[in-house]
Amino acid sequence: MSPDRRGRGTAGARGAIVGAALVGAAVLAGSEWRAWRISRAGYPDAAEPGPPDGADVVVVLGYPGRRDGSPGIVQRWRTRIARRSAPPDALFVFTGGAVHGDVPEAVTMARYAQRLGIRTDRIVRETRATTTRENLALSLPWLVGARSIRLASDTGHARRARQYLRELDPALHARLLPTRDFLPLETGPLRLALLIHDAVAARVRAHRARRALGPHP
Repeated sequence: MSPDRRGRGTAGARGAIVGAALVGAAVLAGSEWRAWRISRAGYPDAAEPGPPDGADVVVVLGYPGRRDGSPGIVQRWRTRIARRSAPPDALFVFTGGAVHGDVPEAVTMARYAQRLGIRTDRIVRETRATTTRENLALSLPWLVGARSIRLASDTGHARRARQYLRELDPALHARLLPTRDFLPLETGPLRLALLIHDAVAARVRAHRARRALGPHP
């Protein structure tokens, strides 16, 4: 091969790499912007506090972990979101049953929370829930008397949980305060993957709900 051809081939390869990098950066930037928007959606226009002597409750939504009971990356992420979003002396409600293993999600995540420095006496575990709606419904005993409520999860899932809480109990939804589920570039492509997964899952659930209702007369 002549030097000129080798040079053109090298330049073409470099151009392809640069082009792919630019496309990847654009996709990542777009997903970060969308995640930022989603992280601010679904909250009440103005939060209405509950009983003044109630607790500031942070509900930490479960996620399947490893079969050996150690926390997976999403479980650790959701727990860190809860910790950094909580006011002093908050009550943490970890919710999630043993969906994909023998150890309840709430137990695994609560153990990790203790490693992060969250006090044992400020942790409760709800270990029966197997869906997001059950996470909220089974956490009601700690929510009804709460002064404020925060729902801690990854960005797309947290928005869906806020919607479910509004459907479950609008008065409790009115007590919602923001969580810090968005930090720029946190977890990189994982957030994009979870956003896509949550969007697809929401469409599937909506389709099933429409089918369950049957055809309109």
